[in-house]
Amino acid sequence: MTILGAGDILGLLNSTYATDLLIAVVSEHDIFTSLAQRESTSAEQLAELLKIDERAADVTLTYLVALGLLERLPDGAVRPAGPANEHLIAGVPADLRHYVSMFRDRPGCRDAIQVLKTGRPAPWESQGEDWLNRMSTTDFADMFTAGMNARGTYISPALAEAIRDLGPKRILDIGGSSGVYACALVDALPETTAAVLDLPSVVDFSRSSIAARGKSDRVDVIAGDMFGELPPGFDLHLYSNVLHDWNAGNIERLAKASFNALPPGGFLVDHDMHLDDTKSGPLREAEFSVRMMLITEGKCYSTPELAEILTGVGFVDVHNRPTIAGYSVVVARKP
Repeated sequence: MTILGAGDILGLLNSTYATDLLIAVVSEHDIFTSLAQRESTSAEQLAELLKIDERAADVTLTYLVALGLLERLPDGAVRPAGPANEHLIAGVPADLRHYVSMFRDRPGCRDAIQVLKTGRPAPWESQGEDWLNRMSTTDFADMFTAGMNARGTYISPALAEAIRDLGPKRILDIGGSSGVYACALVDALPETTAAVLDLPSVVDFSRSSIAARGKSDRVDVIAGDMFGELPPGFDLHLYSNVLHDWNAGNIERLAKASFNALPPGGFLVDHDMHLDDTKSGPLREAEFSVRMMLITEGKCYSTPELAEILTGVGFVDVHNRPTIAGYSVVVARKP
């Protein structure tokens, strides 16, 4: 009997979108047959070959490498491997492509096909509007924030332990939702206070959640736009499960805003699921990246990808620290 832990449950839930992407690229694009006709293929080349969005192509290749259906070559390109060569290429004796195509009419698969084509996020759970637009409504924002709060309750203590040695005095939790991470940090760091910055549609929930944790005296709430000018007076900026919602250009905007607002010696901390340095997995992180690609403008990033952005705006000492359940923190310091 297999006994699931909390981290396994999170991983299982995060994987729910990924199989639809596999079905989409096999049934709609016959991806492995196309790749088998080439020595190797990059994400950019795949996008051109299949006429799909480059961000979606990048996420797709990472996911298929993590599954063992592609292998990543030293130059970063890929080619079919293992079961794909045996079962997912035209002409092989045990061709499973027609079986895969039986599932192509699933709503999630249809959404994946559309995102591959356009690069634009699919409607949240196939219900009309995308996640970002629905977050402007209080009912959806409350539901979504409650879910993020539940996940954060489990993973936040490990986050606090991972950055304890940074010794922050005043933390700005950007896009901090229920404040679960800010509360965990001030609980673990007795000399520290914090503030949560989030959308006007979210902050009432933030205040009630922080009050329920008995932290209102140490955790403030600020209604605002994280893409605006960030408030001064904080020596650590936390982005927890935020950067995966955005493309590289918007991450650069956020990094610049943090760099401008932080004092010398201040830290930017990205708490998220991160891909390994070669973008070959791990599988659960690659599956979560599929989810982010399908419902937001973003994806999961590797530490080198984030380091390129962060050092480009002036941060130094960018490095990764593992936490729990596939999560980790990427830490960067302002000189």
